[in-house]
Amino acid sequence: MRTTLDLDGRALHAARAKAAAERISIGRAISDLVLEAIDKPVAAVGGIVVLPATPGHVITDELVYAHLDDE
Repeated sequence: MRTTLDLDGRALHAARAKAAAERISIGRAISDLVLEAIDKPVAAVGGIVVLPATPGHVITDELVYAHLDDE
């Protein structure tokens, strides 16, 4: 389907990078990115979004305290 989109600059940059890396059209890249986002469930606990875990990377209280002042 052909359409006109007004994309955020970051979204366009991500789509162009994906298209170039995978040697696909920008339309296919945008479609893939949207479909990936739709397929990823967003988990929330008490209204807080839970991010996907990185295997083997445990976030401890000490790690949180060490980075509280990071900006």
